[in-house]
Amino acid sequence: MIRILLILLLFGHNSFGQTLIRGVTTISTDGIKGDTVNNSPNNFFNNRIKLVQIDKSSAKVDIRLYRLHSLSNTITLRRLFMVDTTWQAVEYEEWNNPVKINKYELTAKNSFDSIFISLLANNVMTLQNQSEIVSNMERKKEITAEGDTLVHKMMIVVDGDIYTMEIKIANKYRIYRFDNPATYFKYYPTISEFNNYTNIVETLDTWLCRK
Repeated sequence: MIRILLILLLFGHNSFGQTLIRGVTTISTDGIKGDTVNNSPNNFFNNRIKLVQIDKSSAKVDIRLYRLHSLSNTITLRRLFMVDTTWQAVEYEEWNNPVKINKYELTAKNSFDSIFISLLANNVMTLQNQSEIVSNMERKKEITAEGDTLVHKMMIVVDGDIYTMEIKIANKYRIYRFDNPATYFKYYPTISEFNNYTNIVETLDTWLCRK
């Protein structure tokens, strides 16, 4: 497959990263701000599996989706990353009984490039924390003809899965969190972020397979 230079103008007008991605045309993400502090809740888990924190990763592209299972309080990590010009993917699955973490090599159903393109199409580098979206929703109010104020109703899911997306490209990285995206998207179909969250999870869940 022909290798095309992907120029990623990342997180500001003065900084950019260059890397070779097969099958991807030039993409510009100029103006996106990177995180300056690693606030990941997964540092202890990373230490257990001997994985460097996202801001220390030497991979040209490093995409990590952590899933915290609320009922079992265990974590599953799906990681897609590029070393030189080669994609790799692995999964770490934590168990309580017995206490252990299994590691699996993953392969792409179609291609790793198609996964990366799908993630970019769903704004993987620009999404905000779900808590910020909820905060904006909480401020929505409606006024009736009688002048009464109706507070916007909200749905809150107390169980299920909590996700952390950690992504690093070149020397810039971002970390954000969301939970139960498919459920929220059904309730809030007009909020694009919930659709993006849902598609990101489905892409990494269904387009990557254990060898």
